[in-house]
Amino acid sequence: MYKHRQQGGIMKSLSKIGDQKFLQELNRTLVINTIYHYESISRIEISKITKLSQSTVSNVVEALRNEGYVKETGIGNSTKSGGRKPTLISINNDGAYIVSVAIVTEAFHITLQLGLFDLGLSLIREHEVELNVKGVKLVESMKSIVKSFIAENVDKNILGIGISVPTVLNNEGVIYRGHLLELDHYPLEKELKKEFARLPVFVEQEQHAAMLGERALGTGKNIANIIYVTVGRGIGSSVMVNNQLIKGANGAAGEIGHMSINKYGERCFCGKEGCLRLYATELTFINKIKEAINNEMDLPHRIYNPAVDQIRVKEVYKEAVNGDPFCRSLLIDLLENLCLGLSNLIHIINPERIIVGGNLLNAKEIVIPYLNEKLKQIVDSPADEVEVVEAKLGTKSSLYGAASIIFDKHFLRKDLLINR
Repeated sequence: MYKHRQQGGIMKSLSKIGDQKFLQELNRTLVINTIYHYESISRIEISKITKLSQSTVSNVVEALRNEGYVKETGIGNSTKSGGRKPTLISINNDGAYIVSVAIVTEAFHITLQLGLFDLGLSLIREHEVELNVKGVKLVESMKSIVKSFIAENVDKNILGIGISVPTVLNNEGVIYRGHLLELDHYPLEKELKKEFARLPVFVEQEQHAAMLGERALGTGKNIANIIYVTVGRGIGSSVMVNNQLIKGANGAAGEIGHMSINKYGERCFCGKEGCLRLYATELTFINKIKEAINNEMDLPHRIYNPAVDQIRVKEVYKEAVNGDPFCRSLLIDLLENLCLGLSNLIHIINPERIIVGGNLLNAKEIVIPYLNEKLKQIVDSPADEVEVVEAKLGTKSSLYGAASIIFDKHFLRKDLLINR
């Protein structure tokens, strides 16, 4: 989110550039950032905060009102010297809408989450579709479903489409490693931009989108140093340091799933031994349940139905909370190994907060206290002051985050806020 800084350096550099259009875009960005940050604010206060003249602020606000993006919302308080009470300005939530899409991988299937968000980033409509295809067929199915979703909201002013994917993306939106979707080295963003040419399209990794969602609206709000972690078939993690999302040279920063915690361990599909994902994901649930079945153990019916030979991974969390000793042991083993990976990351990043999302929240009563206690035991001071919390947006963090990306790209324009 925007934080005000002195604009002297910006204005000085612009006087040399002499780019009037750039200056207008910057003024617009400064004004709408300030309105968004303060939620409801007068033109005079915007002028004081941004260091823009009152006439410039008035012109920008009027243009934004004409476009429908902001509105007058009431009357503020007079200054100490008295005078007329100022009119307050805020974002017009109904001024435009954002389509957000999240591809979510479960243990045995893929779900497509779709959401329609207003400018206040409130989810006003949602839809889910279970997909039974992978590879290019998955992309084609997604295109068709998103087109239909947009058509159902044809009366809305759509700003763009934000998409979250559970894969490693490089900085050009190419899937680098997409084994879960069978889309290795696939130019996903390019393909989707070609399909939806009249709308801006941005694709982001699931964990980064979730981080941005929690940063904008959840338990990461106003926190500068964060680790976000989610566990499913793999481990997704995202890192924010001093308010900056860290992606690395090729978009792979924070990929702790392939951090080795056992050099003599099993071989991962990546070719290395002892990767964290082999010990701290739902794959361990599946493997240990299969082992128990082979040993003819009596398992809770909710996690395994012998009549159809079906394992229900999500039920492991619920049974663990209900006190089943086998399911609780599965979960504690996963968490213990997860702590090994997180402790390494904590010593490197020194975060204030770790946000836990995804399926782990199905057993948050166990997960959050265990992680807080265990990490304090194995992490050295002062890094052990980190707090572990649940994701406020739950399993929809990445859906909200993908929407926030479109909002940021269209309005907050952090690329223009140089010298911040």
